[in-house]
Amino acid sequence: MACRVDFYVQATNAPKGHLTLACRVTEKAYQAGHRIYLRCQDEQQAAQLDELLWTFSQSSFVPHQLSSSGRSDAPVTIGHTPPSSKNAEVIVSLADEPIPNVDGFARVAEIVGHDNTQRESGRKRFRFYREQGLDPVTHEIRL
Repeated sequence: MACRVDFYVQATNAPKGHLTLACRVTEKAYQAGHRIYLRCQDEQQAAQLDELLWTFSQSSFVPHQLSSSGRSDAPVTIGHTPPSSKNAEVIVSLADEPIPNVDGFARVAEIVGHDNTQRESGRKRFRFYREQGLDPVTHEIRL
C-alpha cells in the first residue's frame, strides 16, 4: 500500500502558527494510536516543539521524547534527521526537505507555514512527492 501524503497549509498569518499546526496534527495521529516521528528543521526547532507539545493545548497530553534522548518508548519522537520506519508509522514534517524514502510509512503530513519562504518550500516538496508517483492532498487550515 502506498504512503499517503497530506499537506497542511497554514491559511492565516499567526505567529509560529506552523508549530501549533504541527502539534495539532501530531495530537490527532497520537489519538488515532499511531507512532509518530515529528521531523523538525534543526535542533533548535526540535527543542521548541518539545516544549510546545506540553503547552499548546490545556486539554491535551501528547507523550513525546527527543530523538537525542536515545530512548524509544514514547509514541511521539521529535528529531531533525530523516526518520526510520522501524520507529514510526506516521511522519509529521516541518523540514524544508521532503522525506526521501516513504516506503514503510503509512502517512506523511507535511506542515507548510504562512510566509512566502515556507510556501515555496511546500511547493517544492509537493512536486517531489508527485515525481515519486504519489498523489499528495492539500488541506488549508485556519488557526
